[in-house]
Amino acid sequence: MDMDQQIVTAKKIIDASDAVLVSASNGLSIAEGYNIFADDKNFRAYFNDFRSLYGVSSLIQGVFAQLPKADHQVFMNKVHQMMIDDYQPSEPFANLKNILSDKDYFVVTSNADTHFQLNGFDPKRIFEIEGNFDGLEMNSAQWEEQQNRFEQFVTNNQDKQLVQLELGIGARNNMIKAPLMNLVAQHASWSFITLNMPKEINVPEEISSQSISLPGDIGQTFKNLLTVGEN
Repeated sequence: MDMDQQIVTAKKIIDASDAVLVSASNGLSIAEGYNIFADDKNFRAYFNDFRSLYGVSSLIQGVFAQLPKADHQVFMNKVHQMMIDDYQPSEPFANLKNILSDKDYFVVTSNADTHFQLNGFDPKRIFEIEGNFDGLEMNSAQWEEQQNRFEQFVTNNQDKQLVQLELGIGARNNMIKAPLMNLVAQHASWSFITLNMPKEINVPEEISSQSISLPGDIGQTFKNLLTVGEN
């Protein structure tokens, strides 16, 4: 099946589904232009002093760096400024909302940037599995509420036509990818659609018949899903 056919088939599956379980990690952020692993122009605009003083070369490195307490707090304040305060809703998220349309959905993400909320996704339909930069801590009461709502969503849809839509999660990720692929394997009525760069696509044999891979830039793939059939 070529890429155009894969896009057509994926769109048909999403449109016919009862619900969509979105999972997202760094690849979705990169599609927006936020790469927490990169020493890029965006990083240097906020953290150049930390590059000079401490050799910090990425946002994620600085988050976990052993900096003096006061300086680490300054760094985290800048993280909040860059990722949340100065953030503007993005085209990839607008297109994702259009793809989901009026579907029943839930989001599981390891991204800590709250960009789903900032793009108008329902906070009660989001499970931030590693907390966020806006004060949500893992294993807090609020985090447990998110987890409970996720588990209830899975229970409510276990016998329905559900699409597990995976966005930019590394091939060997065990926090989100592996458990959710296992859920797909346990539910014959579920489908698995993964969007990622080619080298990060990973679909195990046990769910291959339920799966579609859409390799390439996630932002462009969103556009393709929205325009399929227009030509």
